[in-house]
Amino acid sequence: MTAQREDIEERLRFIDRTIVHAARACQADGRVPSDLKHCVDELEHYASEAKQAWHALDVPRTRRTVENLARLSDHAQSAFREDDDMDHVLKSAVILTHIEVSALRYQLA
Repeated sequence: MTAQREDIEERLRFIDRTIVHAARACQADGRVPSDLKHCVDELEHYASEAKQAWHALDVPRTRRTVENLARLSDHAQSAFREDDDMDHVLKSAVILTHIEVSALRYQLA
């Protein structure tokens, strides 16, 4: 396995873990807006799809899925307002997801 392939797989695993943290934080905090919960659910779906596409060696599908992840992570971040008293674990998980998805998107370009 090439170093680049290993790096992409590690990014996908990290993205998956950060989304799991976000999902748990959503479940633990009843004040999370439904729009943000929906984004996190969709992030889980597309992260799983990205891993499946990557393992199937389907690079075009992986790129499309990562584009969807990027769009959703942007939307999730925009759901936070500066005056929100949102759980810091949720914020951190969404921000980390966004950073890693952006890096993966660049790497796959």
